Amino acid sequence: METKKNDLSKCFDLPSLCPVFNIRAASRIITQLFDEILKPSGLQSTQFAVLVGVHIFDTPSINKLAKGLVMDRTTLTRGLKPLENEGLIKIVSGDDKRIRFVKLTPKGKTALEKTLPYWEKARSVVSDEFGQKHLDGLLKDLASVREIKN
Repeated sequence: METKKNDLSKCFDLPSLCPVFNIRAASRIITQLFDEILKPSGLQSTQFAVLVGVHIFDTPSINKLAKGLVMDRTTLTRGLKPLENEGLIKIVSGDDKRIRFVKLTPKGKTALEKTLPYWEKARSVVSDEFGQKHLDGLLKDLASVREIKN
């Protein structure tokens, strides 16, 4: 698609009209806040989310975990390596050697328990700043967004 010079004026409207622009900006702000508060736990918010997913899905296959976390499988696989190196998870083969499963180790369970209070504090900060009613509405709207299919 060819862009005309005068079409670039539309860029000025992007911050107020574009869902991806706003969602990604909001995501970065929230991620930075959570990462700062979670720092003493030793986990980043993305790592915490993966460990929570492994716990919730109870030793999921990598494909199931990627789908549940709405992540690309290869991106997830790269993100699992540091968690495995830290001994927080173990990746094991199933009966079919092509399928690999992610298991939370005792050290991983301890890391989740240690990080959960920091996550609760971060969530409380967002709730206090945003207002619980507004946050509840936002979470409901974001759940609806997850239903969009490409």
